[in-house]
Amino acid sequence: MRSADRTGFSWVVTQSDGSAVLRPAGDLDLASKEEFRNGLNEAMSCLRPPSVVVDMKGVEFCDSSGLNTLIWAANTVEGAGGRIRLTGLQPRLTRLLRMTGLDRRFHLTSAGS
Repeated sequence: MRSADRTGFSWVVTQSDGSAVLRPAGDLDLASKEEFRNGLNEAMSCLRPPSVVVDMKGVEFCDSSGLNTLIWAANTVEGAGGRIRLTGLQPRLTRLLRMTGLDRRFHLTSAGS
């Protein structure tokens, strides 16, 4: 587990059901995007081809920097022949992904599903 950085953002990677599960916590924004990318890199390196689940339950806010980092992760994982899924989405993040059309880019599961 990674401790929170100066922004209060943290993440942990575990493995479950043949996938690396990344659990970020905190706001996903310009200040935390590099730390989030570090977590994604660790999750992507766990399995070949990579199968990554990003459990967004602990993320309340995501800006364009966070969205761009998720797109980068999807492109990287899929380029290596793997897949990426987003789970535990709060209603606010689900709405953001729908408004930007990214709900069609990712397999999504809302919080409580």
